Amino acid sequence: MVHAVELAPAALTWTHRNVADHIAAGGTPVAVHAADVRAPDLLVELETHVDLVLCNPPYVPDGTPLPPEVTGWDPPTALYGGADGLDVIRSVISASAALLRYGGALAIEHDDTHGESVPALLRRRRVLTDVEEHRDLAGRPRFATARHAPSLPDA
Repeated sequence: MVHAVELAPAALTWTHRNVADHIAAGGTPVAVHAADVRAPDLLVELETHVDLVLCNPPYVPDGTPLPPEVTGWDPPTALYGGADGLDVIRSVISASAALLRYGGALAIEHDDTHGESVPALLRRRRVLTDVEEHRDLAGRPRFATARHAPSLPDA
């Protein structure tokens, strides 16, 4: 079962439409949760049972000017992620450390200015290993991945 988390009401409408199309095409069932990924009790019933967490959070640092083709379509809450752009990413990393099963994977899209900071945040979590930074087709650092360790490394 796939679980999707979305906070914005307008985006939830699109999420439900996309899930309906996905199911109609024979896709895997999807449970849509109207929730904030920063909630401390996010999906606690799934702790240690999740195979994969994918995240495309708001990650642009507050106040960063963006082109009209971005701001004309996306609301600010879908774009801006706090003073350094990492507010939601920090929460997702914390939630993922609890949600992922041993060997489960995490992938987070981020701003190209976060090519060092997001992998560093991932490495700070002892249960996350195999941290890697990945570049987009233009060669910019744009997402990071990690796995949940099968056991905690020796201290």
